[in-house]
Amino acid sequence: MGIISVLMGAAVLTALLTVSLSVSDNIGQEFTKYGANLILQPQSNRIEIGLPGVGMGSVTEQRYINESDLWMIKTQQMGAKVIGFSPFLYQVVRVDNGSATQDAVLAGTYFNKTIQIPHPVPPQNLETVSTSVADVSPWWKVTGKWITDQNDTSSVMVGSKVAQNLGISIGQSLKVSYAGDQNGTAQTKTRDLTVVGIIDSGGSEDSQIFTNLPVAQDLSSRPGKVHTVQVSALCNACPVEDIAAAIKEKLPYVEGTSIKQLTTVEANTLAKYQDMMGLVTGITLIASMLGIFTTMTANVVERRREIGLMKSIGADNRSVALLFLTEAAITGLVGSIAGFAVGIVLAQFIGLNVFATSIPVRWEVLAVVIPVSIGTSLLASALPVRRATSIEPAIVLRGE
Repeated sequence: MGIISVLMGAAVLTALLTVSLSVSDNIGQEFTKYGANLILQPQSNRIEIGLPGVGMGSVTEQRYINESDLWMIKTQQMGAKVIGFSPFLYQVVRVDNGSATQDAVLAGTYFNKTIQIPHPVPPQNLETVSTSVADVSPWWKVTGKWITDQNDTSSVMVGSKVAQNLGISIGQSLKVSYAGDQNGTAQTKTRDLTVVGIIDSGGSEDSQIFTNLPVAQDLSSRPGKVHTVQVSALCNACPVEDIAAAIKEKLPYVEGTSIKQLTTVEANTLAKYQDMMGLVTGITLIASMLGIFTTMTANVVERRREIGLMKSIGADNRSVALLFLTEAAITGLVGSIAGFAVGIVLAQFIGLNVFATSIPVRWEVLAVVIPVSIGTSLLASALPVRRATSIEPAIVLRGE
C-alpha cells in the first residue's frame, strides 16, 4: 500500500512536470503563429516646432535601417531565440490593372531570403541564415501561392481589399508606379508585376501589396534601406525586451519595441498554466503522504511486539527509527521508479488528448521524482517512527 501511494504521487508528478516542460515550449511556439512580437525601428530625432508660446507638434527625421546589418539579428547573444525576421520598406504607389487604378501601400520584404553571415560569431557561428515574411506572418491566408524565389522581381502578392476594389485575379498583370524625388528632380518609376497570390489577413495587410525587397528599393531609389524589421522571438523564460536589448548591443542605432499585448498574454498564460500544474502536483503529493502515513502507522501498530522484543534485547531508539526510515526510503525509491514509468504513459495520454501533441520522455524529471518521492515517504513516516521509538518493551510484552 505504501508503494502504491508513492507510485500515484510520483506518476502525477512525472506526468505534469513532463507535460509542463514540453508544452511550455509548444505554447510559446503556438504564440509565434500570431505574428511578430518585436518591432525594430531606427532611432530618429524628434524636432518640436511652433511659435513662441504656441506649440505646433513635432516632426521626425526619417531614418532607415541598413539592410546590410540585418544578419546581426541572428548572431547576437540570444539569436537562437529568434524564430524569424522580415524587414519592410513602404511607399505609396499607383496600381493600374488596365481597367481601374488605386493608390496602395507597396511593402518590400523578404520571401525565402538566404542571408550570408560575413563574420560568424559565437555562440551561433552561423554562415548563412534563411528567413521569410511567412515566418513572422504565418496566419496570412493566401489564395494562389507565396513568392518563393528571393530573386523574383516580377511577382507581387496583393491584399484582399486591393484585389476586390480593382477586380484583380491571380495571374493578372499590374502596372505599379511610384512618384518620388531623386536628386531634386521629380521622377516616376514603373514596374510591370504579375499577381501570384492574394492575401487575406484581416488587418492592414489587406490594403497593401507585397514584393521582394529589391523591387521596392529600386522603385523608391532607396537601395539597401528598410523602414522597420518585424521579429518573431520565442523566449519562455525571459521577457522579449531582453532580446531587444541584445539586438541593440549589435545595432546601437536601432530601437526594439515589444508588442505588449501579445507578450503579456503569452507570459500570463504560461504563468497560469504553471500555477495550475503546481497546485495539482501539491495536492497529489499531500494525498500520497496521507497514504504513506496511514500505511506506516498500521505497520507500527502491527509490529509493536516485534519492536518491544527488539528493544528488550538491546536495540535502542536510533536502531528502531533507522529500520522504519530505511523501509520508508526503499518504499519511496521503488514507488518513484514505478511511478515514473506510469507517469510517462500518463503524460503521453495528456499530450495527445489535451494538447494534440506527442510528449517526449524527459529523463531529467527522474532526477526530481526520486528525491521528492523519498523525501515525501520519510516526511510522512516521521510521526509513525516517533510512535515506534516510544514503545515500552515491558508493556507490550505483557500484552497491554
